[in-house]
Amino acid sequence: MKRIVLAGGMMLLVAASAALAQKPAGLPGSYPSKPVRILIGLSAGGGMDILSRTLGQRLAEKWNTAIVVENRLTAGGVVAMDMLAQSTPDGYTWLASGSQLELSVVFQRARFDVMKAIEPVVQMTSQPYLLVVNAAVPVKTVGELIALAKAKPGELNYSSAGPGSAGHIGHELFNSLAGVKMTHIPYRGGGASLTDLSSGRVQLSFLTTISGINLVKNGSVRALGITSLKRLDSLPDVPTIAEAGVPDFEMSNNYGLFIAAQTPPAIIAGINREVTQVLQLPDMKARLAADGAEPQGPHTPAQYRAQVEQHIKRFTEVVKSAGITPDS
Repeated sequence: MKRIVLAGGMMLLVAASAALAQKPAGLPGSYPSKPVRILIGLSAGGGMDILSRTLGQRLAEKWNTAIVVENRLTAGGVVAMDMLAQSTPDGYTWLASGSQLELSVVFQRARFDVMKAIEPVVQMTSQPYLLVVNAAVPVKTVGELIALAKAKPGELNYSSAGPGSAGHIGHELFNSLAGVKMTHIPYRGGGASLTDLSSGRVQLSFLTTISGINLVKNGSVRALGITSLKRLDSLPDVPTIAEAGVPDFEMSNNYGLFIAAQTPPAIIAGINREVTQVLQLPDMKARLAADGAEPQGPHTPAQYRAQVEQHIKRFTEVVKSAGITPDS
C-alpha cells in the first residue's frame, strides 16, 4: 500500500501580556530574555497560521515574552529557511515548517545542506487533509468526482500551496491512483487559494482540517473524503478516501518547529518540553480535536529528526515514481 505522511509547518505570533507567569522551570538559564522571532515560508490564513497563532499566544503568556511572526512568502519557503540557517544559534529565531522543508530537500531548492544547517525541535500536531470541492461542483462523493474527471480530462482545476508542495504531491498521487487527469493551479501559500476555491475559480483542493473544517460547516465547500484511514469525530459523515473509492490512498499533515544548528541542546530540549506541555493542555487538545488535529508527543528532538528524515525518504520515492517535478 502506498502511504505518504505530509507535514506542514508551525508556530507563530503575538506579544505577551505582562501579568502572567514566572519563568517556567523547564527553560535553561535566563532564556527567553528577549522576543522570539518565528519565520514562516507560507502566507497567513492557512492551517499552519491558524494553529500557530493560538500556540504562540499561549507561549507568550506563559513566558511573559513577545513572540513575533514573520511570513516570508517565497517559492518552497527557501528564504525563511536561509534566514534561519544564517541566524545566530541562540534560540531566538525559529522556523515553522514541515513538508515545505522536507520537500525543499527532495527538490534540492536550497543552496545549503538543510539537514546540517537546521535542527528539528518538536513535532507539534498531526492531522489529515480534507478533499473538498466548491459547492457548485455537481458531485457529492469521491466516486462521482472520479467519474466527472474521467468524462472531462484536464477540465477540473485543483489548487495547492505551490509547485512541489505537499498538496500538489497529494493530488498527483490521487490522480495516479484514481486514473484521472486534473489541472494544477499553484498559489503562494495555502491560505491564498481559499478565496478562489470558495468562489469557484478553482474546483477542488486538499485542505488541512484546520483550515478547511469551517468552510465545510458554513457550506462554502463540500467535503468528499478524509485522507486518514479513520473518520473524524468532528465530521463523522465524511468517509475516508480509502473507503470511498481509492483504497490505497492515505496521507497526513504534520506541523513542526525547527531551529538553527549549533543552538545549545539545553535550549532545544527546553523549547521541546514547553511546546509539548502547552499542546497537551485540556483546552488546547479540545480545540485541536474540533479542527480534526491532535497534538503529538512527547517526543525528543532526536526522534523528530528521525521522523523528518523518514518523510524525506518517502517523499523522494513518491516524487520519483509519479514523475512529479516542482514545475508540474
